[in-house]
Amino acid sequence: MPRFDLQKYATVAERLAMLEAQYPDYRLETHDYSTDADRAKGIWRVKATLYLNRDDQIDGVAKSTGHAFEIDSAHGPQATSGLEVCETSAVGRCLALASSAWTGNKDDASKSLASREEMQKVMRGAQLATRDWIAEAENLNDVDALRLLWKEAKSARASTAELDKVKERAEQVERATSVGEGNSDGASGSTRTRK
Repeated sequence: MPRFDLQKYATVAERLAMLEAQYPDYRLETHDYSTDADRAKGIWRVKATLYLNRDDQIDGVAKSTGHAFEIDSAHGPQATSGLEVCETSAVGRCLALASSAWTGNKDDASKSLASREEMQKVMRGAQLATRDWIAEAENLNDVDALRLLWKEAKSARASTAELDKVKERAEQVERATSVGEGNSDGASGSTRTRK
C-alpha cells in the first residue's frame, strides 16, 4: 500500500480559499466533455479553466486549466456522484497549476498537483487492489452480493481471471438457488409410491 502523508496535500477547498483571498474577482469555469459513449460506460471527463481577474476574463486569457477523468464505481462518492467528483478533481488540478500566482513557497502543500481528495482516492484504490476477490466470492452465497462484488472488482481493475471466477461463483450460487427452489415447490424431481 502506498505510504504518504495526506496532510502534505491541500484540499480543493483550501486551494479555493487561497485563491479567493488573493483574487476575489476570479472566474472558474468547468466543462463536462464526456461523450455519450463515455456516459454509457460511467466515464466522466471534465476540464476546469481559471481566470484570475476581470482583464483575464475579458481578454479570454486563462491562467491555467486542469483536466480530470473519473469512472463510476459501486462504492464511495463515485457510486452516486461521479461527475461531481470529476469536476472537483479538475478544479483542484487547475488551481494547483496556477498556485504560483498566490504562493511563493515551492514546498507548500498547495504546490502538489494532486489534491488531498485525489490522494485519498489513490489510497482507496490501493486497498481495493490488494483484495482477494476470489476468496471473497467463495464466502458469498447471495447472487446480488456477488454481482456487487464483481462490479467492485471490475472498477478496481481486477484481472479477467479474477472477474471470471467471481462470475462463475455467482452462476454456481444462482444454479443452487434455482435447484433449491425447484425442490421446495415440487416442480422438479419425481416421487414414486408403491401401493
